[in-house]
Amino acid sequence: MTKQTTDETTTVKLTNKDKQLLVLLQENARESNASLARKMGVSRATVQERIQRLENANIIQGYSVKINPQKIPRNIEAIVMVLAENKSFKETFLDLEKMPSIQSIHSLSGEWDWSIFVSAPTLEDFHKCITEINELAGIRSTVSHIIMKTGLDRKQPLLIVE
Repeated sequence: MTKQTTDETTTVKLTNKDKQLLVLLQENARESNASLARKMGVSRATVQERIQRLENANIIQGYSVKINPQKIPRNIEAIVMVLAENKSFKETFLDLEKMPSIQSIHSLSGEWDWSIFVSAPTLEDFHKCITEINELAGIRSTVSHIIMKTGLDRKQPLLIVE
């Protein structure tokens, strides 16, 4: 069986049942197809087909584990605002992508070019990461905001089921 995927620029039309399925999978990706089918009021085969179609369209890109941060030692986490030099914007971004402590990079409008989420095991490692960022060619300035507490963490896009 050949897996067909949709290219990155193709937009897929989602039905309300597709959105409902995605919401249920975001809540519990390990839930059985039979249980999902009961909740959605469709057959198990329909759920399997929809999941396969959403995977092939690259809407479902994988499945992950949500770890309770209260049960494991906490990393130093911070949001780092970055102002870059225009002449080396792309090269600097590629250098940032290679740093393992950097978990995400968001391009911004406004005063700052990027918002970077950094997670390091110790304060020393965090300092090393910030130093590496500031030493990159193309970085004009940074401002770090250490995260003291997370009140809400919704990593997945919110889907509205009509």
